[in-house]
Amino acid sequence: MEKKTVIVCCASSMITSTMAVAKVKEIAAACGAPEPRIIQCKFSEVQGNLASNHVDFIVPTGKLKGVETGDAPVIKGTAFVTGVGEDKAKAEIEAQLKA
Repeated sequence: MEKKTVIVCCASSMITSTMAVAKVKEIAAACGAPEPRIIQCKFSEVQGNLASNHVDFIVPTGKLKGVETGDAPVIKGTAFVTGVGEDKAKAEIEAQLKA
């Protein structure tokens, strides 16, 4: 498996994205995938990071209103904050890490 690059983002790039980063790393370790390269940023910085990096998928902890994500799959990281749909989000991240 190759090492993936993931954008994990929230409004301020601090609290909820930090929670999601920990979950992404935990999922990678649990499924035996290499720990991904994580770009932690604000929603407003996503497009710039997409333009300057090859990104395999994006995990926002809120809505990416008006943000163009191109071909990068978006997996709702809100589940790691609310607990609602967490199993689905974990499964989607695991699938992307193994792809």
